[in-house]
Amino acid sequence: MLLLGSEPAESAELAAVIATLEQFGIVADGAVCDSDAVAALAKSAGLKLVGASIAASPRTRDDRLAPLEDGSTSRAERAAKKARNGQVLAPGETLYHKGTIRSGQSVSSRGNIVVIGDVNAGGELIAAGDILVWGALRGVAHAGAEGDEHAKVFALRLEPMQLRIAAKVAVAPDERRKKPAAEVARLRDGGIVTEPAT
Repeated sequence: MLLLGSEPAESAELAAVIATLEQFGIVADGAVCDSDAVAALAKSAGLKLVGASIAASPRTRDDRLAPLEDGSTSRAERAAKKARNGQVLAPGETLYHKGTIRSGQSVSSRGNIVVIGDVNAGGELIAAGDILVWGALRGVAHAGAEGDEHAKVFALRLEPMQLRIAAKVAVAPDERRKKPAAEVARLRDGGIVTEPAT
């Protein structure tokens, strides 16, 4: 994974970086880009555009939200497609995932995401719509990933490492909050607020 930022570069420079990495046995297959020009450069070099890491800010480009050749947007959606006899989830539909999202796993949808289980630290959810976790949310959640400022994140235990709604970002405080009630996160007055779910 290459973090390319927003400063334009020459294609020869990027090719040299990729070649140098390959000399050391490192395969660069993806890139995080902050501008359209850098995203185009990465695409021309054969790199897949991916979202930011847990510690970074949200990115405007993420190939995981673009439909794949079969019309799905993630491994989970491909599995859902097969389970639904060839039907493809359309934007706005809900992707259900039963089980724990572990560190390093990422689930994305052009609609909503419902997780019946926990999202561990290091796990990531990316949805164009709402996110609902029927369990503990300790990883990263990005609702409204395509710019929907009305998107919400619901969880029985809302303790995310990072929370994103549209282009806004919130990071959990150092001390973990232990609240027994379900909570919802939403945008209000230009910032992300959490409150008991009602």
